[in-house]
Amino acid sequence: MTVVSPSLPNSDSRQGPPQSPIASNYLPQYGFSSEHSFDRLIQDNPFLFRVYTPKAHSQSVTTVEPYFVGQKYNEHFTLAAEKLKSPAVGPGETIASSSSYLDAALHMDWTQRHKSPFISTTFSFIWAIWEATRRYRVGLKHDIEIAVIDSRMLAGRAATTLELLRKGTPKERHLDYWKWYRYALESQNVLVYGSIPAPAVLASVPLFSLIDKLPSYFLRQESGDTKLSSPFDALSWDTMERKPSFRQFCQDMSDQFLRLPTEHRLRDATGGSVRLAMAFLRPWFHKVVAKDFTNATDTACTLAFIIAQWPAQWWSRDHVEMWSVIRSLVQAVAEEVREKQKSQFTEEVRRLQGVVTDLERVVHDYEEAEVSSSSCIYPDTETEDGDYTLVLLPSPPPSVRGHRRRASTSTSGATPASAVPTPITRDIASESVAEVPLTEIEEKVMPPSEEVIDSSTPTVTPSQTRREEQGPPRLESQPPESEESPRVPSHSFVETASCIITGILVGAFITLCIVNSTRRTLIYVT
Repeated sequence: MTVVSPSLPNSDSRQGPPQSPIASNYLPQYGFSSEHSFDRLIQDNPFLFRVYTPKAHSQSVTTVEPYFVGQKYNEHFTLAAEKLKSPAVGPGETIASSSSYLDAALHMDWTQRHKSPFISTTFSFIWAIWEATRRYRVGLKHDIEIAVIDSRMLAGRAATTLELLRKGTPKERHLDYWKWYRYALESQNVLVYGSIPAPAVLASVPLFSLIDKLPSYFLRQESGDTKLSSPFDALSWDTMERKPSFRQFCQDMSDQFLRLPTEHRLRDATGGSVRLAMAFLRPWFHKVVAKDFTNATDTACTLAFIIAQWPAQWWSRDHVEMWSVIRSLVQAVAEEVREKQKSQFTEEVRRLQGVVTDLERVVHDYEEAEVSSSSCIYPDTETEDGDYTLVLLPSPPPSVRGHRRRASTSTSGATPASAVPTPITRDIASESVAEVPLTEIEEKVMPPSEEVIDSSTPTVTPSQTRREEQGPPRLESQPPESEESPRVPSHSFVETASCIITGILVGAFITLCIVNSTRRTLIYVT
């Protein structure tokens, strides 16, 4: 189902459905009556219908302008969109006044139709259904659709085929002139010049979506409980007739309508008409009802009025109550559709809000997991409220870790200051810590090369003095040392060992000086 969002016509050219449809000049089920001018007929008949087989989606969907073009432009469909933007006629003229009989004859002759700039449409909704069914049954193409067109948007660009054929003189008339004339009269045919813009196409619906929505007088009365092999078997007319007559079809449908009981006639004229009108306009109606409730209901009511009076105009004039029933039904349907769309919109908004909330929770959990896996808590940064400062420390490279181990096990008895990582904390009472890039943190925490460099005397702050008195910080994130790892001797043991070794060496040197005969030389050297 193809849906085209239409742009609303000007308010001065679009009139709502009349309050009294009896006074409207609706077309009869067959022919044009006394009026056959297109620009006058569209005042009370605002819909055109076109039976067609959809082209490729690249042409009928992605191309915004036009939606239909004459067969003359089919080979250059994309170029026609630019060419047809220019007005077809001069100011103050219409296609009906500027076109001639020869233009209509070129279109009606099927051997020359590929040269015609016109597009065939019809005022009759039931002729469109009848013709689409005939094409489906006898033709090879089964993807047949019926487009619903706003005829008022084509004012000045279209003309009835009948008014163009009547311009021909007896000498100009083709041999098939009366055949064409009868066809144009039966089908209420309209020729649109050049193109039909996409905003004028209200909707395009497949044939099968309309068959089961027809009023009951179009269907077989005895086929309600029987299982049908095809939807066309439910139709009350012979769809396989070799030479079908639309005139006879109209007469048969009127007879079936009048044979129904009065309550069934009123049911088909009201509920059945609204149902078929909604089937024609469903995609457009659902799109517009929430934005422009009045326009949607007025358009649906007008089409329902046209369908209701089709089987017997004289009967519809005698039952004026059905017009108010139709209007009430359309408004009730429109209100239900609008409320349903509002509830669906609300549910969709809530669903999307839930999705966003879940995504935010997942991201938050992921960030917390990353922080906890690479963070450590320093006890000496505890505040008065008992909070701790989380410090993110990058993992040092293997070369730095090796230097730290060698520096800690050296016999100097003191750990180099450059090998001890300085914790990065913040003084909560003074100011917040600024973000430090990773490279700067590495320069402060780790030595830049493999050499162990003695750092100069650092500037000691009160907070650092307090941390030195309390001892080195304990990193909770570091795993406990294994028994196999070498233990670093404490400072008291190293100092004691150094004193003992130094005493032994000094005593040995003094003893050597006393015993040796050359002690003067040794003393002198010493």
